[in-house]
Amino acid sequence: MTQTSAYSNELRADTATIMIPLIAIVTAMATLLWALAFESFALSWHLWLGVVLAIAAGVIGRYYLKQGQQALGTVIFTAVHLLIFFLIILKNWSPGSMVPYLFAILIIASSMFTQPDYGFITWGVSSILTALGISQHINESMSLAQNIAGPVVVNLFVAAAAYFSALEWQVAVESVSQLHIKAQHRRDELFTIQEELHLTNAKLMNVNEALEKARQTAVAERDLRTRFMNQVSHELRTPINTIVNFAHILSQGELGQVTERQIDYLTRIEKSGWHSMSVLNDLLDLAQMNAGEFKLKRQRVDLEAVCEEAMTSVRSLLENDDVDLIRDYPEVWPQVLVDPKRFQQALLNLLSNAAKYTDKGFITLRVRTHQHTATFAVEDTGIGIPEEHYETVFQEFRQLDETIARRRIGTGLGLPISRHLIERHGGTLTLHSTVGQGSTFTITLPLADNEETEEKISPKLVNVQTIAPEESI
Repeated sequence: MTQTSAYSNELRADTATIMIPLIAIVTAMATLLWALAFESFALSWHLWLGVVLAIAAGVIGRYYLKQGQQALGTVIFTAVHLLIFFLIILKNWSPGSMVPYLFAILIIASSMFTQPDYGFITWGVSSILTALGISQHINESMSLAQNIAGPVVVNLFVAAAAYFSALEWQVAVESVSQLHIKAQHRRDELFTIQEELHLTNAKLMNVNEALEKARQTAVAERDLRTRFMNQVSHELRTPINTIVNFAHILSQGELGQVTERQIDYLTRIEKSGWHSMSVLNDLLDLAQMNAGEFKLKRQRVDLEAVCEEAMTSVRSLLENDDVDLIRDYPEVWPQVLVDPKRFQQALLNLLSNAAKYTDKGFITLRVRTHQHTATFAVEDTGIGIPEEHYETVFQEFRQLDETIARRRIGTGLGLPISRHLIERHGGTLTLHSTVGQGSTFTITLPLADNEETEEKISPKLVNVQTIAPEESI
């Protein structure tokens, strides 16, 4: 039995529990009043029996309903009342009597209390009892048929109406029951989802707390690392400067004559000192960048002076004097907003990188002005970089060829720091290279006039359009 059918039977049982005692009481009272109308018990014994049977049927039927035996209780109740009505027809029927029509009550009750088609069974039994009862009063077949036909036909229509009504009620009840079951399942699912959400929220809270602790730990470690780098920088700068300056003074013969071999050694000490200072500065810049404490002071500057100073500085880094330094400058220099110290640092890193890996040929610094941007391209004829490693060279502490790197001193921080510096200026640093032919690193910055106009219109960062560097003529 499905859950919807059980629900329908439960509703029928509830209805029968109320209606069976009510019908039994009404039947008992009606037969009692009718029995009191007779003067002798011999004429009304069947009515007194009907009173007893009606009460007994109501009690027994309700008892079985309470025990969950709905069908048995209804059948006993219906059978007893069929017997009561049959006795009344048998003893008291007369033409025009309404007693045969009372079977309609039992037909309706059968359809309501059990199954819709049980009404037809009750109708069939009531029709037989009606015919038997009336036949005891009428011998003529035609007259008998006429008196039987009326209640039989009426009760048949009642049975049909009760059947369809009960069937419609059953369908409606089962539909409602199905909706109710679905609603219960949906409610259970929602409760389950709610519990899962509670668990998920609890897990998320735990994860958030763990992330917050990890963030606080990372911030603390970053601050500690930054303070450490600042302290180390402060502590190392003084002795390194002392070593460099003393080596320079001794190499100049300020404290007495020195041999060429001693001058060579002192010069090496001085260069190593300056290199150590450069590495120290790079590490300090990297720590400040990671800590978010790196700030720029952007202004209009004399770019020609900045570029020329960078080109002059890189000349001392060239190991081969045959490498030419080519200046490809415009007649009118572009106007850009830069931090002169940091922009020169980025430019010098690119030139130093070119000098480190160029043994012959040339290194060119090409400056061009475009519609909205200015480009600063450092082109060399060095060893070149494979295309799949374009991004690798901008990663911290990464060098493509460790064998070459050991012959050329470097930390692998120059290019990453340069890209960070240029991006902080609102520009880009791109690379184009061919293995064995050389590389071109291009700095692209927005022009000052366009950048200032954008800042007046909107406080948002300027979107820079990368323009390929022009070829020199």
